[in-house]
Amino acid sequence: MGNLKPKETAVLIRVARVFLPLIAFLVLLPSQVQALGIGVAPSKLELKAYPLGSATSSIDVINASNEKSLYQVYVEGESENWFSITPAEFVLAPQDSQEVKIAISPSLIASGEYHATICIVSLVAASELKVGCGVKIPVHMQIIPPPPLATIGINLTGLPLLVVLGIVTLLLAALVAGIPIWIRRKTYEKK
Repeated sequence: MGNLKPKETAVLIRVARVFLPLIAFLVLLPSQVQALGIGVAPSKLELKAYPLGSATSSIDVINASNEKSLYQVYVEGESENWFSITPAEFVLAPQDSQEVKIAISPSLIASGEYHATICIVSLVAASELKVGCGVKIPVHMQIIPPPPLATIGINLTGLPLLVVLGIVTLLLAALVAGIPIWIRRKTYEKK
C-alpha cells in the first residue's frame, strides 16, 4: 500500500471488509436464483362450479433452471379440501415442463365467491439443504346456484345425477310394488 498513510490504510481495510463480502454475495446470488428458476402459466385461475359439481383447469410448470428440480404443488386458503391436484409432486429436468391438473368439487352448501392459493415450490433435487423457491397462483372460485328444475337434466352430471336416478328408481319400484297390493285390496273389498 505504497504511499498511503497508516490512517488511510486502516480506512481502506475497513471498507474492503464491508464491501468484499457484499460484492461476493451479489455475484453469487443470481446464480442461485437461476438454479432454482421456476416458470408457471397461467398466473391466476378462475373456476366456476355448482355445489356438489366440479370444475377443472391446468397449470404448466417449467423448470427454468440449469439443474434437475423437485416440485411440490399444494393449496392454501379457504376450502382447500375441495381441491384435487395431479401430480402433486414431480421431478423436472432442466428446461422441461409438466402439466398439473387442478380440480375442485365444492360442498353441497357452498355458494358465492371463494379464494385460495395454489403454491408451487421448487427444490433442487441434489441439495441436502432443501433450498428452494416458490410461486403462488391466486384462485378465484365462483360457486353458482344449481340451474332451474326444468334444465336440471341437461346440467346434472356425476354424483348428483346418480342420486337423482336412485331416487327416481326407488319411487318407480314403490309404485310397481304398490299396484298388485292395491289390486288385491280392491278384490278383497268386493267379496
